[in-house]
Amino acid sequence: MAVIILSAGCMDYIPALVNNHIITDDNVTHQKWQSEFLEDREKFKTNPENPLEWTLKGMDIAATHGHEEALEYYDIAIELDPEYAFPYYEKAFSLFILQRTDEAEECLDKAVEINPQYKPLAKKLRSDFIREES
Repeated sequence: MAVIILSAGCMDYIPALVNNHIITDDNVTHQKWQSEFLEDREKFKTNPENPLEWTLKGMDIAATHGHEEALEYYDIAIELDPEYAFPYYEKAFSLFILQRTDEAEECLDKAVEINPQYKPLAKKLRSDFIREES
């Protein structure tokens, strides 16, 4: 079973425990993408048909150019594999930053629907942004 560490807005993507949350993905294809990325990050950046690649590019764009620009990358990832929770979670993060709360909530709901292990992270992300708005 592969491990995905979610570090919204950051390219840190290594198998480790972050904030006491580890997200696993039982989908064999998703595990393969993660393994390939961890084996050779540079080579991995050349497959336009890989949703993980688009999600990671979106995270990089969010960190360097802004969250609005990153949305396009997350949308491509979602279009390539609508059953992959990771891009929905990252898109939700960017949407919260952009104060597009309703859309962010929809993305978080979809991430949790696809992979219930996102529930604690979704709860934390919601509470972080609710607290900031208060």
